[in-house]
Amino acid sequence: MGKWRCVLLMVISILVFMPPNGQAAGFTKEAIDFEARSLLNQMEITRDVNFKLKNRLSAALSNDAALNEAMKASGVHAVFTYACGEGGIVFKYMGGDGLISFVNGRKAAPFTLKGWSAGAMIGGSAQWGIGLVIGEADENDFGGAYRGGLRGATAWEAATKNMLFLRSAKEKKYHELYIISTSRGLSAGVGGTIMQLTPDW
Repeated sequence: MGKWRCVLLMVISILVFMPPNGQAAGFTKEAIDFEARSLLNQMEITRDVNFKLKNRLSAALSNDAALNEAMKASGVHAVFTYACGEGGIVFKYMGGDGLISFVNGRKAAPFTLKGWSAGAMIGGSAQWGIGLVIGEADENDFGGAYRGGLRGATAWEAATKNMLFLRSAKEKKYHELYIISTSRGLSAGVGGTIMQLTPDW
């Protein structure tokens, strides 16, 4: 009985993580959801923040045409979560820690995050996020400087607001970060963002 249970679990895992026909290799939507939930739980992020991020991820995977096109063309090769604090006036700074899982590599691997953007902030603030690495990136390609900014308003922005699109500064293997976030405290960004990600492995 135990042998057949193992076989059944293997089959289920293959079906969940296997991309559908016509989609680039990488995490499926179901696998993205599974990894994001697992990483959020390991980071012990509070229930209210956890719930909000998972709802925004679900809405993005269901309704964001740009994301779905990118997934189909290039695939999602890693999923990460992070928690950080923010501060600054005119130029906003944030720093924190995260965990990342690669489709063909490390799982729940730690990294540190630093970011700068034009904007303003009053009082203390904290930020949490879920990120998707889109493009042919493995654990050796991840990290370094990423540049980009907030996405423009869309019809579904109320459900998936605070969306960041960042592009790797590396030239060898192009990839992008698609980040869904939520924050506590007054925080606003009006310009471009630079994010520095450093693997801790």
